[in-house]
Amino acid sequence: MDFPHLVPTNPSESTDDTVMMRVATWTPEQQIARMLVLCEAQMESALSESDVAVEALIKSFAGLIEAGQALGSFSDKTPPGADPSTADLARQLDALRKQTAAAVVAFQFYDKLTQRLGHVRYSLSALAMFVCDRAKSGEREQWQRLFTTLRRLYRTEEERELFKLMVDGATAEQAREHIQQSTLTLRAAPTGEIEIF
Repeated sequence: MDFPHLVPTNPSESTDDTVMMRVATWTPEQQIARMLVLCEAQMESALSESDVAVEALIKSFAGLIEAGQALGSFSDKTPPGADPSTADLARQLDALRKQTAAAVVAFQFYDKLTQRLGHVRYSLSALAMFVCDRAKSGEREQWQRLFTTLRRLYRTEEERELFKLMVDGATAEQAREHIQQSTLTLRAAPTGEIEIF
């Protein structure tokens, strides 16, 4: 992809007034800010598309739950011992209810994902504005204030741990190892409980 407006060029090479104005106001900070805003916009686009898919899945699960309940009440009305296949049907319906309930609980990941990506989007926007202010971005104390502001966003333990790790100077590789370990712990945890965050 070509981003000519992000790269400083020689003003004499162009006669277009708009390009001349962009070149005249070009700064490294503005280019960083533009790329951060691009990242934020791409996340917003991905979340918007995901919303449509998740809404369709939720409707499908709701339909499965209703169908299971309807069949369950029909099965409950059948007299005990009437037919051996009725007991088998009741067992299968119970399994269907449990699996559907577990799937609905698992879908909480999307709410959590949306919340966490919202925090990332805000962080990118805040950073984009921050780097364009040379007076602020050149002072260590101002960076600390920015970190303090961003730290308040985080609600989940995973976010807080990762933020602390990175602010304390961890490398990208150490952060990846931490994420992998957290994922293993999450997979080993019991499922089926609703998490409040």
